[in-house]
Amino acid sequence: MRSLLDTPEAWRGVSGGGHPRAVEGWGPELQLGQVSGVSVDPQGRPVLFHRGTRVWDHRTFNVTHHYQGEDGPLGEDVVLVLDPESGAVVRSWGAGHFLLPHGLTVDQRGNTWLTDVGLHQVFKFPPGGEEPELILGEPRVPGSDNTHFCKPTSVAVASSGDFFVADGYCNARVLRFAPDGVLKDKFGHPGRDGSPSSLYVPHGLALDESLDSLCVADRENRRVVCMRAGVQEPDVFGEHLRTLQDPYHGRVFDVAAFKGALVSVGGSEGESAAMGFTTDLRDGQLKDMWRPSRGFHNPHAVALSGDGTAIYVAEIGPNRVWKFVVDSNGVGTRAMY
Repeated sequence: MRSLLDTPEAWRGVSGGGHPRAVEGWGPELQLGQVSGVSVDPQGRPVLFHRGTRVWDHRTFNVTHHYQGEDGPLGEDVVLVLDPESGAVVRSWGAGHFLLPHGLTVDQRGNTWLTDVGLHQVFKFPPGGEEPELILGEPRVPGSDNTHFCKPTSVAVASSGDFFVADGYCNARVLRFAPDGVLKDKFGHPGRDGSPSSLYVPHGLALDESLDSLCVADRENRRVVCMRAGVQEPDVFGEHLRTLQDPYHGRVFDVAAFKGALVSVGGSEGESAAMGFTTDLRDGQLKDMWRPSRGFHNPHAVALSGDGTAIYVAEIGPNRVWKFVVDSNGVGTRAMY
């Protein structure tokens, strides 16, 4: 089995095969709602997206996917920027914009992309800004055409400015957009037939431009589907690269990529041991399994620092975020920590 140490990069962080270890006691006791999204900004600061006082349960949507919860946007700041060393909040914003937060991505330019499953919309906020400069979707109106979403879950952004949206709980598709929000392409359809394009809740996205790979956490199919992102050759978007379906995975909630390494989080207390996973995207081999000493409960989102040496995992119930540092122990193993 080829190790991640065989990659052309010098050993460093997760792309070099390092084993993630939880930083016990990291961060203050934050007062958080359901933490649905986490990312890392260009300054290396983790950014959280949480639901404040709102909870997504069986009463939140009707059978046509229309939001049935409390009327009006959340009045509290639901986007938190944390200090990477202490975990203290250094900035908070987002009050008055969101109904039911879900996914968060901070791109290379510092733009913050957010998905709201109650509004069925995708938002782009500029660096430091608190008003969106791009909004896609019609507020509170679910749909499956080219101008509507239905509970969109995640965004991945290329260095070119093109971006991808996982549209998510109802439509089971991945949409590719130009930087100005013009739709360029689509991939996937709802299903469980085992084919690469048959998706059942595409819940997270990870883009590795070094491999022109876009990976989808296909949650209810308990797998990760990786396709050609088409960043270098637009015409190849959607071509199947590989499917990752390890028996340890359980449901896969989210993925993040860095220079040929893919980290993912999956499982929950009720179905299987909740774990983090590290996979070599070049050969599809599972290299490592990891978790904090007291275990995960319901990991929902995962993010990598810009140099691949820190991993952040957001959990729903209990609502918290973990920091892991990537060391040189456990290379190529399936150790559990």
